[in-house]
Amino acid sequence: MFLRALILLFLYLSTTVAQRNLHERWEGQLQRYIAPTGVVNYRDWKKEAHALHAYLKALEDHPPQHYWTPTNCKAYWINVYNAATVALVLKHYPLQSIRQIDAPWETEVFHWEDQSMSLKAIEERLLKMNDPRILFALHRATVSGPSLSREPYRSSTLEEQLQAAAIKFLNDPSQNQCQKEVSRLSRIFLWHSRHFGSLEQRLTLLQKYACTGVYEKTNFSYLPFDWRLNEHQ
Repeated sequence: MFLRALILLFLYLSTTVAQRNLHERWEGQLQRYIAPTGVVNYRDWKKEAHALHAYLKALEDHPPQHYWTPTNCKAYWINVYNAATVALVLKHYPLQSIRQIDAPWETEVFHWEDQSMSLKAIEERLLKMNDPRILFALHRATVSGPSLSREPYRSSTLEEQLQAAAIKFLNDPSQNQCQKEVSRLSRIFLWHSRHFGSLEQRLTLLQKYACTGVYEKTNFSYLPFDWRLNEHQ
């Protein structure tokens, strides 16, 4: 029993170190091409698209292992989704909206084991982890989507990072406007209503991170979604 625990601890520590080294190249790009305001400099990033492809290839070559924790897997797939979204935009840049790309969410963007995966497939895999805060961490390359984090998601800090992503997105009045009687939320809540759970579960989430005044009789509506590219001008 002790030997098994020791082996698992060794594998966990090895995974943490390997992920830290792997994500350093991604972190460098995030710091260079994302402003503190969250807008993205796609124009200059396109010149270094090869580095982003190298990072995605490294992720493909180091997939989740059977001994990984759920947190390890969650951080891995969030990074895959975000990097693949940027790579897809850069491939077609310049453009004004990700919707100008033909079937962007069904296009193959990542290879895992013997599967070719689209953004939709990656997102579905993440949402099976039953943590709706993930939706606030996924980069959709739009003005109305959550900002792309300037740091990679790591298993060692994932809980704090997801909390920060939820607080930032839910407290941004351009994305969500919470009032006791009438609240106007992001359309992400509409499109993913089943992932946010029951009304009680949704209220608990909102009250925890932003909308302290909402209650069961609050009337919810949804803001228009701005599909323009979240681009540095």
